[in-house]
Parts: sequence; C-alpha cells; structure tokens
Amino acid sequence: MMDETEFDRSRVVWLVLAAVLAGTLGLLVYSYIGTFVLGIFIYYAARPVYRRLRLLVESPEIAAAGALFAFEIPFLAVTGYLLFLAVRELEQYAGAGAEIVAWFLPIPPAELARGIADPQAYVSSFDVASIADVLRTGGDVLGPIATFFLHLSLAIALAFYLLRDGGRIADWFRDEVGADSALWLYASLVDRDFQVVYFGNIRTVIVVALLAVGIYNGLNIVAPPGLKIPIPNVLALLTGAATLIPIVVGKVVYVPTAVYLVLRAIESDPQTLWFPALVAIVALLVLDLFPIMVIRPVLAGQTTHRGAMMFSYIFGGLLFNWYGIFLGPLLLIAAIHLVRVGLSELAHGDRVTAEVTTAHGLGSMPRPDKEPPDEAATADGDAAVKE
Repeated sequence: MMDETEFDRSRVVWLVLAAVLAGTLGLLVYSYIGTFVLGIFIYYAARPVYRRLRLLVESPEIAAAGALFAFEIPFLAVTGYLLFLAVRELEQYAGAGAEIVAWFLPIPPAELARGIADPQAYVSSFDVASIADVLRTGGDVLGPIATFFLHLSLAIALAFYLLRDGGRIADWFRDEVGADSALWLYASLVDRDFQVVYFGNIRTVIVVALLAVGIYNGLNIVAPPGLKIPIPNVLALLTGAATLIPIVVGKVVYVPTAVYLVLRAIESDPQTLWFPALVAIVALLVLDLFPIMVIRPVLAGQTTHRGAMMFSYIFGGLLFNWYGIFLGPLLLIAAIHLVRVGLSELAHGDRVTAEVTTAHGLGSMPRPDKEPPDEAATADGDAAVKE
C-alpha cells in the first residue's frame, strides 16, 4: 500500500512533467503565434459553412475540407485574376510594366523588358554565371513567398483538424469540467464571441470591397478626361482585402492611386489636381476611417463594446505585428468574459459560479440550454448540427 510520502512524491513528479510539457507547448505556440492565430481565424471564419455542410454531408472530413475550400475560393480567384491582369499589362506595356515590377523585385527593368519581349532569345543568352545569378535572385525573392505559403498551409491544416474534431474536444472538456461549471460557461461565451468577431472580419472585407467598387466607379464618372482611376474593380478588391491590415487599412491602395493621379494631372493639366484631392479625401473618409470606426466594430463585434473592439484592432496590430489584427480581439474577448464570470467573486473571496455576475451587456449571454461551444456533429455523424 502506498504511504502518504510516496503519494506526494509521485504527485510532484507528475506535476513537474505536466509543467515541462506545458512549457514546451507554450514555447512552440509563442514561436509560431502568428500561424496559430491565423489558423484559429480560418477555423472560426469557416465554421458556419462547416456546420451547414454537416447537415448534408455525413463525413466530417469532407465537410471540413469543403468549408475550407469555400473559404479559400475568393482568395484564389482574386489572386489569379490579379496575376492575369499583371501578365497582360506586362505584355502590352513591357517597358512601363517592367519599371513597376522592378520596384518590388530585384530585377533591372531592362532585363525584365527583354525577357518579356523575346523569352526564347533571352533564355538562350544565359551562361552559367547568369543562371547562377538568376537562381540567387530567385531564391531571395521566392524565399519569403515560400515561407508565407508554408505558414498558410500550417494554419489551414490546424483549422481543418479543429473543424473535424471540434465537437469531440468540446465534449471532452465539458465532461472534464462539468456542464454546470463556471469554466464551461466561460468557454462557451468566449467561443461564441470569437465566431462573431472572426466571421465578422470576412464580412467586413466583403462590405468594404463592395463599397470601394461604388466609390471608385462613382469617382470615375466625375473624373476629368484622361484622369480616371485605373482598374477600379481590382483596386476595390484590394481595398477590401487591405482592411485586414492593422492601421494601414485602405491606405496601401488609395494613397498610391492618388499619387499616380497627381503625377498624371501635373503632366496633362495642373487645373485637374482637384480630382486626386477628391479621391484622397473620399477614400480617407469612406474607405479608411469609416471601416475602422463603424463597419468593423459593428460586423466584427456586435456583442462587445465597439470602442473597446476598435482599440483591440488598432493596438493589437501595433503591439503584435500583422497577426495582432486577430490576436487583439481574442485577448479582449477572453479578458472581458473573465471579468463577467469570475472577477467579482475572486475580488470578494466568493466561490466562482456558472453565472454572469457583472457587465451583462458587454458580451454574449448564456443560452438557457448551455449548449456546447462547438455544436458540430461528432465523427459518427449521428448528432444533428444546430446553428
């Protein structure tokens, strides 16, 4: 029979082992925090589609893959369309296109123009030293691109397994902590508001893109002859995608466009400089400030204080780099529900119960049936999926 000393020693060993493993896992997550946060964002953005597919598809693997594919279709379509336009522009205007591309790639414009004009002759002129230079340059350019797609693939894989196994994970956690526990209530509220925020980001991109289509094409109606906004629909799609970039938002699109229009106006007729100024002012108000202060807090934070949500996007991006646009709201929601569920009891030395005791209007409220965070059916497909 094990005495108390042996029991305590065994317990200490297990606690040390758990602490070591938890620390290692925490270091892994910290080292690739951007990838993990992006995977969580993709998961919550695709989960509404997954739940609807589970009503029609028995296999959770097929439903998860279909939901992720539906989520990626717009990204792939826009990327392919932009590449098509770029190639077509380079074919039509080799010199000008080469100068533009040379701003982003370390390739001399003259070399790029030669390659576009006669690819076969250009390739046949290479010697061993030239090929080595091209390979080195290509490695410098393609390295960051390959790293990006590697992290994107890992994030998509994480989202796939969360979609497929989310129901089982939720069931396991509920069985461990109890359906009537404060931890289960906290997890349910956090999960519910995560979906509101992350799925709201996708809707924000769509709304801003549609708004930009109307703004750019409307401005072209009043534009002076020869001074219209080029490829307005493509710029509108880029403006919508740019809303995911912290602080920058649409500036990455409309500022270069306005500068281009200023240069064109100076060359043709300086009296038409009013149009680039109009483009900059309208874009600043409607496609920059309006999405930050109104659209995103409304669509991606209906259950959370709009001002707090706005600052979580701004300071999250400033503090945590690009992934702060996803991590900032995550931390805000986790902190808000900690205050609502447990802070008052902890401050007064009371027992934490499965009730929202303060800040009732600051986030989602518990559902009467205390349904699990992920209502998706388990792998056997027997359970029905509820929205």
